[in-house]
Amino acid sequence: MRSDICYLDNAATSWPKPPEVAKAMCDFLETSAGNPGRGGHALARAASATIERARSDLARLVHAECDRRIVLTHGCTDSVNLAIHGIFRGPMCRPACGSKPHAVVSAVEHNAVLRTLHCFEEHGILDLTIVQCGEDGLIDPDDFLNACTKRTTLACLSHASNVLGTIQPVQEVGAGLKERSPCALFLVDAAQTAGHMELKTCEWGIDLMAIAGHKGLLGPTGTGALYVGCCAYPDETDKPHLFCERRGGTGAVAPGLDMPQVLPDALEAGTMNAVGFAGLSAAIEVLPTIDHAHEQALIGRMLEGLQSIDGVKLYGMPTTAGRTCSIAFNITDKPARDVAAELDQSDNIAVRGGVHCAPMLHEVIGSGVRGAVRASPSPWNTVAEVEGFLAAIDRIAAG
Repeated sequence: MRSDICYLDNAATSWPKPPEVAKAMCDFLETSAGNPGRGGHALARAASATIERARSDLARLVHAECDRRIVLTHGCTDSVNLAIHGIFRGPMCRPACGSKPHAVVSAVEHNAVLRTLHCFEEHGILDLTIVQCGEDGLIDPDDFLNACTKRTTLACLSHASNVLGTIQPVQEVGAGLKERSPCALFLVDAAQTAGHMELKTCEWGIDLMAIAGHKGLLGPTGTGALYVGCCAYPDETDKPHLFCERRGGTGAVAPGLDMPQVLPDALEAGTMNAVGFAGLSAAIEVLPTIDHAHEQALIGRMLEGLQSIDGVKLYGMPTTAGRTCSIAFNITDKPARDVAAELDQSDNIAVRGGVHCAPMLHEVIGSGVRGAVRASPSPWNTVAEVEGFLAAIDRIAAG
């Protein structure tokens, strides 16, 4: 299952994938590779069944009200864009809450959120408020809620930082948002937590949740989903819905030039990545066997070891509490990308160096354009690999 690579870049994408993933994808290509929803023959029906199985698996994973509220996408960035464009390009951005819509986000957000909302702000379509976080990457839920007003249309919050791993108080924000901003929809980016933590969309007051299939869920790249709650897409056809920018064939409603009005077809156009979703379903089946306690133990050892090395500056939470399995650090006077390159070339250790598509967070923690080295182990890593990683960092810091 492993090569000689010590892979510590699971916050970018998980690797190695469980062997069940490749097997399911090969089986699909050999036995079921029709076009889902585009025909009544056996292969098309088999492909449709694969898609619906993935939808059901994801609905169960996030405690959705029903399967049809899971819209399958190409990944978390695709899901975020589908949600944000769907709100601000359609009738949902013009409620009776004010003449100009308002969005609230945190400084920990990924560029998928920040760049998309910044584009709308630049074009004068919305006002944008960015709520700062502490140096540990944690936002104060009261600060976030106080930034929301009666004309806030969208509030976005990452469930966990992709740089620091800091887990955000989405439950507290979800509980208080509707009272403060009755017109606001709550979008949660779960790219870093799906597969690592239980996700309770309805219980936490979440209207939209973006999910990545290829990180903690252990599936292939090019897979993801958007959970769409009842407030974001009411069942009643006469109420404002998310606008669908992508239009085309769905396989469900053939006549006419209008997109279907019911989920998930209303937001799904074109041929789905059925082979990828075959792999994702297989990966989700493996999740209950994952030893997350081992994963946390590895993080604890990495934190302890890095704190003991002269010249290493750690960012974020000092212990395993309140964080996912991402650790960000720098070595004095050594560019983060150079450290990552040396680990790769000299030690065959895969980490990531840079700003990790979260530039505002790096401003907060003081790493600026330099960024940081990010190490993110998985349940497949071993104690010996972590010790080898710490020895390599100790050597680089001493040199």
